[in-house]
Amino acid sequence: RGAAEGFRPWDARANSTMTNATVAQTVGGTDGQHITVKYKDGEKNVVVPPDTPIVTFVASDKSEVKPGAKLIIFGAAKKDDGTLEANRVNVGRDGITPPM
Repeated sequence: RGAAEGFRPWDARANSTMTNATVAQTVGGTDGQHITVKYKDGEKNVVVPPDTPIVTFVASDKSEVKPGAKLIIFGAAKKDDGTLEANRVNVGRDGITPPM
C-alpha cells in the first residue's frame, strides 16, 4: 500500500503528528473534509481543513531536480568529501513546495 504507513509523532511543530495511510472513506463537512484513513496497525478519523496541503508520491528521475525546483531531503548523510548523499529526494512539481 503506501509509503511508511502508520501514525507517529512528527517534529514539524509542537504536538504534531504524521499519518501515512490509505484513504478508506471521505465525507464533506462545514469545517473541512472528514476522512477515514487506514494503515497496518489501525485507522484514524481526520478533519482536513480546506487549506491543508495533501501530497502524493510518484516515481521520477533526476531531471526533476533543476534550478528553481522546491525540494525536501530527509536523512542525507555527509560523506568524507563533504558532499551529501540521500536515497530519496522529494521534489515539488509545477511550483508546489513539498509541505513536509
